[in-house]
Amino acid sequence: MTADPRSLLARPAVYALFRRLVGRDSSRLSYAREHLRARPGQRVLDLGCGTGDILEFLPPVRYVGFDISSDYIEHARRRFGERGEFHCRAVEEDMSVELGVFDLAIAHGVLHHLDDTEVTGLLRVARRALTPGGRLVTFDGCFTPDQSAAARLVVSLDRGEHVRDAPSYERLARGVFEDVRSFVRHDLLRIPYTHIILECTA
Repeated sequence: MTADPRSLLARPAVYALFRRLVGRDSSRLSYAREHLRARPGQRVLDLGCGTGDILEFLPPVRYVGFDISSDYIEHARRRFGERGEFHCRAVEEDMSVELGVFDLAIAHGVLHHLDDTEVTGLLRVARRALTPGGRLVTFDGCFTPDQSAAARLVVSLDRGEHVRDAPSYERLARGVFEDVRSFVRHDLLRIPYTHIILECTA
């Protein structure tokens, strides 16, 4: 029996190679500069941090990452060492108090893996953890009326079972955050793909 190629992405080395092949460091740097806008010394909460690759594109910050994959977390700890705290744990609504207060929260490629109830729970965790004026930035594949047929096909093959159209992501975010800005991008990967970036301000 042939393994599902998508399941191979659960392996940190394969995941890292895949991101290198389809992504561009220039695009990741642009995303970090234009949307994350982290400043040195800020506290950054990464919900679903994976292998922690975003740290490559951030200034010196006080970074705390959570992911449910022990393999991803171990890889992140080996690679980034003292640059951040990495926790192998699911994000739960009742953990907001122990998290402390953050200037920036990130959910990179997470929402399209969660159903609506789970998304709302994650958004509430972020909202409670943010200082007034702090921001949550999310980044996910999405469907749009103007995307190419190739992009729609590739997005439909994503491992996430809850890829949505842009208005559906926005609706969920506005159920928790009053100030939500959305950006649809078709240019962040080497392959045809459509992303939605949400900036949600507490």
